Amino acid sequence: MIKRTALMIIVIACLAMMPPAKIFRVKKLGEYPNFFALSSNGKTAYVTSFGTGDLLAVDVAEKKVIQSVAVGLAPLGIALADGDKLAFVACKDSGTVAVVNLETFRLEADVKVSGAPNSVAISPKGYRAFVTNYGRTKTGYLNIIDIRERNIQATIPMGLSPISVAVSPINDYAYVVNGGSNEVWVVDPDRKTVVSKIPVGDAPLGIAITPDGSRVFVSNSRSNDLSVIDTKLGKVMVAIPVGKQPFGVTVSRDGKRVFVVNTLSRTVSILPADLSSLKADTMEIDKGSVDIKVGPDNRTIFVVSEQSHSLLVAEAP
Repeated sequence: MIKRTALMIIVIACLAMMPPAKIFRVKKLGEYPNFFALSSNGKTAYVTSFGTGDLLAVDVAEKKVIQSVAVGLAPLGIALADGDKLAFVACKDSGTVAVVNLETFRLEADVKVSGAPNSVAISPKGYRAFVTNYGRTKTGYLNIIDIRERNIQATIPMGLSPISVAVSPINDYAYVVNGGSNEVWVVDPDRKTVVSKIPVGDAPLGIAITPDGSRVFVSNSRSNDLSVIDTKLGKVMVAIPVGKQPFGVTVSRDGKRVFVVNTLSRTVSILPADLSSLKADTMEIDKGSVDIKVGPDNRTIFVVSEQSHSLLVAEAP
């Protein structure tokens, strides 16, 4: 017993002496940056500046904005395609999806869509972009865009306030969060139809899917929890309490951990994707944080804050 107690004291002392996680911030990111995409190598973050209508390129190593291009009015969601050569940006007030060549950092095309587009996801197969669209009435839409032709393949009616989307790497099904009706709608893009509707928590906002396509995670901003959907069963397995007003959700590239931004709590909740524990670890972040990504090392997290106009880069515990 004495030896065990001594060992515990040594372990606690070592933990207490561990240096804090590395943290730095890239500041002055336009006005009200909301969402961003991270390059495959983790060296560049592409941030949408809602207030200025620009797309900004951030050099992570240099900790500064290196390029910017005007994309449209009120840009929100962004996704990268064609091996990080293209960015598709949903411009809410322009009613367009801007296509930016990231090699020249110039606007190549504007795809006109109906209503108010707000979020973008790219098919893992690489030839379709899925855009959630608030519409101009109570119901919204999912626009499916052909990446090569840069035109609309389909416009599929959704529920109330479709706000985010994730695409299965297995069958290209799109999982659309309808924030106003507290549901996730599953869309078959080949048949261009809704195949199921899955009830989730109260006021869902963010969504992410595991690399193997087996689970979908949905943040519920008013019930302050995370719904976990089993894609084979087509229903919620469990709802896990997180912080206040959860928004952005992402899964590490190795598929082992889930990260959730809690906007009002100013924290990130970290959970094992296999649900081996339902108790989240937490780390503090900046006020007004919205979106989150994980680097290729599966540990470095990137969090954008619309209130501090900054990008936080830190090591997760």
